[in-house]
Amino acid sequence: MVDVAAVPLVYALAMATGAVTALVSGSFFDRVGPRVLLVVPPLVALVSPLVFADHLAVVVLGIVCWGAAFGVQDSAVKAHVADLVPASRGASGYGVFAAVQGIGALVGGVVAGALVEDHVVGFAIGVAVVQAVALAMLARSVRHASPRP
Repeated sequence: MVDVAAVPLVYALAMATGAVTALVSGSFFDRVGPRVLLVVPPLVALVSPLVFADHLAVVVLGIVCWGAAFGVQDSAVKAHVADLVPASRGASGYGVFAAVQGIGALVGGVVAGALVEDHVVGFAIGVAVVQAVALAMLARSVRHASPRP
């Protein structure tokens, strides 16, 4: 769908979207707390059906959703981890978070690679199911989070 020469520009669009979203979501996190994170699973669930669409504008919208989800995760998720872990265990908390995130990315990448070529619909459904579970778990975490000062 996107010419190979345009891939760096599309990636730059995603990263620019992520940068802006990180600033905005970080500011929202400071005001409303981890509830801002509840937008991430729906955004991620939208990415697969959009980026595999037949129309360039829809594909670009999917890339923007991916960049936005990345931006929120890059700022607000880390702030939420900081709120959940006692300050004396901060580095350990970030280490465990990074390890789980890395293992998840590895497993997700392997599964995605196996499915995406011939089973795009199954891949998109799988992502949506995983994100529904993530949203439920995140909602529970947000409910139990201490209010922001």
